[in-house]
Amino acid sequence: MISIVQRYLALEILKTTAATSLILFTILMSNTLGSVLSDVSNGETPIEALIPVLLGQSIQVLSVVLSLSFFLGVVFALGRLYKDHELIVLQACGYGYRQLYVPMLIVLIPVFLITAMCSLWLGAEMLQRAKLIIDEKNSAHEIQRMKVGQFNLSKDKQHVFFMQSISDDKLEIRDVIVTQKTKNQNVIETAKRGRNKLDEKTGDLFLELSPGKRYEGVAGQGDYRIIDFEKHGILMERKQTRISPIKVKEKSLQDIIYSNKREDRVEFLWRVTIPLTVVILGFLSIPLAYIAPRQGRYGKIGVALLVFIVYLNLLGLTKTALNRENLPLWLNFWWVHSIFIVLTLIMLKRRVGQLWNGNKA
Repeated sequence: MISIVQRYLALEILKTTAATSLILFTILMSNTLGSVLSDVSNGETPIEALIPVLLGQSIQVLSVVLSLSFFLGVVFALGRLYKDHELIVLQACGYGYRQLYVPMLIVLIPVFLITAMCSLWLGAEMLQRAKLIIDEKNSAHEIQRMKVGQFNLSKDKQHVFFMQSISDDKLEIRDVIVTQKTKNQNVIETAKRGRNKLDEKTGDLFLELSPGKRYEGVAGQGDYRIIDFEKHGILMERKQTRISPIKVKEKSLQDIIYSNKREDRVEFLWRVTIPLTVVILGFLSIPLAYIAPRQGRYGKIGVALLVFIVYLNLLGLTKTALNRENLPLWLNFWWVHSIFIVLTLIMLKRRVGQLWNGNKA
């Protein structure tokens, strides 16, 4: 049965964790949003993939933010209660660390489940959906990506296209103007319509214009050539593979579990490690949150940040070492977790000893 005091402590931890998560998530996602919008403006990411890419990135950010926010939330909430002497009074009445862990676990369980879902499955799922949209748009013919009533620069940056309208199937354009600038002359072509034509032998894609006129010459000079044509083809794209290779972070959980590749095994261990850090940091936060009477209210926040940064950097270094085969897979991330588990036990033993001696006095 959960007591009133434990519900009160759990609510304080939950409120602090939620506020910290919102602040950190907003800061980190603002940077991510700028990077994604830059890719969209440069043409590296199609606008249709903006939302899936942002969702995939936000889920990965959230899985890391939740572990830090929960850790800081517990340290900040309990630190405030220590500073206001609420926990001092409770401990004087026999409220020990065993009872103090109960409200922490109440908040830890949902945070752990959300982090595990984001890290193991949801993040990769959203990134894979974004990849499918990007590959689909990259595989589309260039004529299908043109905008009506605007000047469109071709991928090879050799042609500029303008069209008045486009058919419903997006295969035929009407009232077309095409310009091309070479070293020796400028070329302008006008046509009533243009249509895709695929060379079955080579796989190259042409824009077939018909009927129309072609103007060749140099600006400022009068020796222009005007050619009438019934049909004329402009090379748009050469045959090439449009499907990009899937990255290891985009692979589904099922793919990496049953894979024998080292990079897949490391990715699986990394995804398991993220929610596991939430548990270890949660147990570490209880003894770390203690604030002596003369310490400031935010005295342990800096220490908590330093602990998290060291923890995350050690995990990152371990992941790099595993991918480079500098560490055996059986050791993986457990040596890092063991350090902080031992640190938790040492701090907890010290605090329990101080609490016991203080109660005896």
